[in-house]
Amino acid sequence: MRKEIRSLKIASVLHRAISRVLMEGKIFDKDIVVFDVKLSKDLKKADVYIVLSSLSERNCNINTIVNEINQSAWLIRKSILSYVDLRFIPQLVFKPDLAFDNFVNVSKILSNHT
Repeated sequence: MRKEIRSLKIASVLHRAISRVLMEGKIFDKDIVVFDVKLSKDLKKADVYIVLSSLSERNCNINTIVNEINQSAWLIRKSILSYVDLRFIPQLVFKPDLAFDNFVNVSKILSNHT
């Protein structure tokens, strides 16, 4: 139980720090929202789920943007150090969060049938 709480706290701290770094726009210039951060059990790897925030970028391929941001993951990890007080920053792996896109698609389908 304590490990789960600790994992959730670290995920929350990382979520805020990664969001701050991405909002600065120095490392990556796209409008990206960090949707969720999930840590592995050993706290050495963090899966960061992202969503594109602007409508113009939604037409872009999310997978190419995820690949670009994963190439900059070490820079983001380094920039996080100024916002967090952790002994170890986990390896960041960015992944697209498709739940929002699925919601939009279902909403379109439902609105067309009414």
